[in-house]
Amino acid sequence: MRTIDMDVHLSSDNAGISITAEQLIPDMDKNEVEKSVTWPMQNYLRQVSQDNKAIAIAAKKYPDRIIPFGGINPVLGLEESIEELKRCIYEYGMRGIKLNGARDGYHINDKKLAYPVIEKLAENGLIFATHCGSNSPIHSHPFLIREISKDFPKLKIIMVHMGGSGVPSEGLYDAAIQVVAECPNVYLAPSEADPRAIIKAIKILGPEKICFASDNPFVMLKVSLAIYNAILDDFDANTKKLVMYGNAEKLFGLK
Repeated sequence: MRTIDMDVHLSSDNAGISITAEQLIPDMDKNEVEKSVTWPMQNYLRQVSQDNKAIAIAAKKYPDRIIPFGGINPVLGLEESIEELKRCIYEYGMRGIKLNGARDGYHINDKKLAYPVIEKLAENGLIFATHCGSNSPIHSHPFLIREISKDFPKLKIIMVHMGGSGVPSEGLYDAAIQVVAECPNVYLAPSEADPRAIIKAIKILGPEKICFASDNPFVMLKVSLAIYNAILDDFDANTKKLVMYGNAEKLFGLK
């Protein structure tokens, strides 16, 4: 089946757990993945500019395979971050930006740190992606994302992990489902989420707001595909189509 992966971390080098564009494309080919939404591994090693540039180069080299997103860490300096944001938008042609308040230590709805970035995305008709994980729910709780959705009702928002991310989620999955039910501009990319939570989300919300996401290279692509194939096994063909690629096509205007 056709597949678009909504969560890949692309690196400018091979340090630690990482994947470069030249490694990603063969991995996609092997697993029959058409396109990948890529954002940086940066901020783990604070390589903001390097990884954003690497993604821009990859998208130019593989325009039919890479959907480029930039990454910004406003904690490193808001003025510098806004300049990097402008570079991502106007020079690199990124489709959106991903923020990770859980990892970088700020609330994702922070009016001084996050909102200047989000406002710029809204002004330019781009997409806002945000980590939403149980590693730091105080910084990335779904209800914080709901506030952003209400403040920017025309902004398309991708909630990555839907409250999961490698550890048990205390009520975050239900909160994520509630927010998506309330907010028509919020989509789920539930990489690393409990499969039972993904099934619940599909049953409650319908399949139109859920997109396949692997979290490659933190999770092997073939493993994520196997999990989603098992999740979708009891659903009809249209549900499988929407989750694996149809919703992403619509979100990015690829049809």
